[in-house]
Amino acid sequence: MARGTPEEAFAEASAAMARGDWPAFFACIDRKSLLRIAENGINRFLAGGPAASATFAALCDAQGVAAGRATALQALGARIVASGQAMRAGARTDPAAMVQNSLQHQKLVTEYRDGVKALAGEAPNLAAFVAALETALRAESGGGSVSSRLFLDETLGEVVVTGNKARATRRMASGATEDVSFAREKGQWVIKPFARI
Repeated sequence: MARGTPEEAFAEASAAMARGDWPAFFACIDRKSLLRIAENGINRFLAGGPAASATFAALCDAQGVAAGRATALQALGARIVASGQAMRAGARTDPAAMVQNSLQHQKLVTEYRDGVKALAGEAPNLAAFVAALETALRAESGGGSVSSRLFLDETLGEVVVTGNKARATRRMASGATEDVSFAREKGQWVIKPFARI
């Protein structure tokens, strides 16, 4: 479906959520938000133990993402845990060693975060990758990265378009309202669920 207006993007996302169609839902979300959701899902899988690791490796393979990067990130995660333990142990006996360990720990954490961002960015079809993550997370743990009620039974009003950006008001069935932002990406309107207006 063409998303030629913010209203069409919102309607498509709402309809996709109503039928549980994660690929169609995430196709209506902006790239920056998709990357954020992907990073959250990746972190949850990497922290999930061997069974989650196997599921995640298969998911990466199916989505055209290098599973080897995930394996390297898991090893890095184990090093972060060991580094944190060394840092705490050093604090009790040698303050100078604690400072060194702290710097090393910070470096490992930064390397891990950068690696997760790089893995998410590798997905040839980011919306499909995020949808696969969401589906797998829900199968593994019963919950995903976004609410399965997002945009359901809502209407959109007071849409203001300014160039390639737009803002509007979501009206929930309860009567509550919330602002929402949109952007035009590659000629299609997408929702920015985390943007502040």
